[in-house]
Amino acid sequence: MRAPYRSQAGQALVLAVALLAAVAAGLVQLFDGGQLLREKVRLARALDAAAYSGALVQARSLNFLAYANRALVAHQVGMAHAITLASWARFGDTQARRLASSNPPASLIGGLFGAAHGRAYRSAAGAAGAGSAADWSEGALARAFAEHDRVVHDVLVRAQAAVQQSLADARMRTMQAVLAAHYDDGATRLDAALLADTLPGFVVRHGGEARGRLKDMVEEANAHYGFLAPRDHDRRSLLPTEWRCPWLRHELRRRGATSLMGLDAWRSVDTLSFHALRSNRWIGCYYREYPMGWGSAKSDAALADDDLPHIDEPPEDFSDQDFWRWVGAHTDWNLLDGTANPLGNSFALSQGVAWQGRGLPPYAGIAGKRAADPTLRFAVRATRAAAAMRTTDAAGPRGGTGRLAFGAGLGAGGLAAVSAASTYYRRPVGRADGNAERPNLFMPYWQASLSPVAAAEREQAWRRQGVAW
Repeated sequence: MRAPYRSQAGQALVLAVALLAAVAAGLVQLFDGGQLLREKVRLARALDAAAYSGALVQARSLNFLAYANRALVAHQVGMAHAITLASWARFGDTQARRLASSNPPASLIGGLFGAAHGRAYRSAAGAAGAGSAADWSEGALARAFAEHDRVVHDVLVRAQAAVQQSLADARMRTMQAVLAAHYDDGATRLDAALLADTLPGFVVRHGGEARGRLKDMVEEANAHYGFLAPRDHDRRSLLPTEWRCPWLRHELRRRGATSLMGLDAWRSVDTLSFHALRSNRWIGCYYREYPMGWGSAKSDAALADDDLPHIDEPPEDFSDQDFWRWVGAHTDWNLLDGTANPLGNSFALSQGVAWQGRGLPPYAGIAGKRAADPTLRFAVRATRAAAAMRTTDAAGPRGGTGRLAFGAGLGAGGLAAVSAASTYYRRPVGRADGNAERPNLFMPYWQASLSPVAAAEREQAWRRQGVAW
């Protein structure tokens, strides 16, 4: 009667073994899943750090270009000051010589236009010899001008070009270095080809006529310095001197300006002339000009000065011919209604300083086609080899062999992650005038941040992984 009972003994053990096998398989899968999740999170964080670092490289590079552009402007302002100082030095030197020769005498100037003008004219005696400082080949001002020009064209322009050309490589090297800092086994790599990248064509070099924008910036900067402002002043005598034109007076005309002529030459011209009112029966009233001081300096000896009334070879004196006759025979100057110092200009330009300069340089700017979307953005993919994962795969560092080699479900591509980052322009504080400011490469306000990954970029990453989207 006990035989059937004995035949059923031990059946629960089979179920227990099967249950234990299922539990073991579940534990293996749970272990592998946990390891994969851990690796996925670690890879995603490492790639985010790498992508942000790449965007930061972009931001720092754009900010460097902005600082370099501002330095280009600053050096041009320095060149404007140097060439103005040269013009002033020449002006002071010639005025001292005219004072010494009493042509015209200081007493006459003081009597006609006031004691202050007489004292100012006499003070020019202290500027005698100042013109030697403007000598372009040996003078300190000439050396300062040449050094500004050298730094602009040989340092800043080349540095900008180098940063622009190496930006993509520097970004990739930085991301690779950050990723390598998270993994030291060489099993994690960035894709050489980015999933998306708006860097190509974002920064361009503005040369030729496109340098007009840089000229605007230089002139705006110069406007902050009174020394570079136009130096035009007029003074009239109080009492009439000619019965043919009692409404006219003797005039003292101070003229001076520092200008960027076109895009390639600086010029500064300073003149001071006494215009004595005269009259005769042939031409009536006219002004006889007596230059009291003159000086000029420019960075291009071939620069045409057609905007200033002058002649190339003015006579030293008019002892052999009346001034008005000479003017009528050799010039088209207006001796009555003119407002310039044409004879002073003639002396200044014919005796001026000529330095050598290369003009405004090319500079870095944002491509015009990117004005609608001035943001640098890229998406990148990183992979980690399956062999480096701490799973139960046979190829892994903790993998089993034979029947103990359980698969973790990774394909040949291993584990992958995708990240995106952007570089954008934002002022730390709003403009004082309340106006919006377009992104540009004159203000160093470029910043970096991570960006959401677009669906198209994820689809492309899946295709690289060999998985249908």
